[in-house]
Amino acid sequence: MPYRNVFALAVAALSAVPAAAQELQTPSEWRWIADAPARLVTTQEVADSAWRFVAMPPGWHVTTGPGVLLFHPGYEGRERFTLEAELFLFPGESQAEYGVFVGGLRLDDPGRQYTAFVLRRDGAAAVVGRSGAGERVLLPWRVNEAVVPHTGSGTAKNVITLHVEPAAVRFVVNGGEVGTLPHDALATGGGIGFRIGTGVNLHASRLDLTHHLAPPGKDQ
Repeated sequence: MPYRNVFALAVAALSAVPAAAQELQTPSEWRWIADAPARLVTTQEVADSAWRFVAMPPGWHVTTGPGVLLFHPGYEGRERFTLEAELFLFPGESQAEYGVFVGGLRLDDPGRQYTAFVLRRDGAAAVVGRSGAGERVLLPWRVNEAVVPHTGSGTAKNVITLHVEPAAVRFVVNGGEVGTLPHDALATGGGIGFRIGTGVNLHASRLDLTHHLAPPGKDQ
């Protein structure tokens, strides 16, 4: 049975267990910055005024009210590295972004900076840089055949990858390249994590950070 179907069945089985028996917990070592004040809950039902972030092996489950930045303060990308996340988007109406970020600096401060590689329910992808209240579109929203859209029931699985090299940063979804930017055009060194927009329900089964120690090739 494909992994996507196995995962969907596992989540369905878990959702049938009473919330008290599940003992879902918000990971205590993680931090978050919500776009607007909202109550953090661990229950199965998430009201419009709340949001949820819980450990649900394998990975984490996130249901947003307002958009949120999620990060572990001990995880940082340095020099040459690859960041990869496996994400399962659940049914919903929101066309808000979901994906990962790199280059996080002063994340607990209003002047925070980061670069986000994000997808949308309609199969579009974009790269956005943020510094304080300002936003800079580095790669504009565009539907890409590499991105699996969510068109109905079940889940849509996308594996999103950033390859950070000295000369350029490559943005890849499910093995297909979405775009490339010069390394000096964006910030990459610093905190890493998830960027999830308003009203999104998803499961992140993997977040892998690999630092590359060997000298890069001439074209990197």
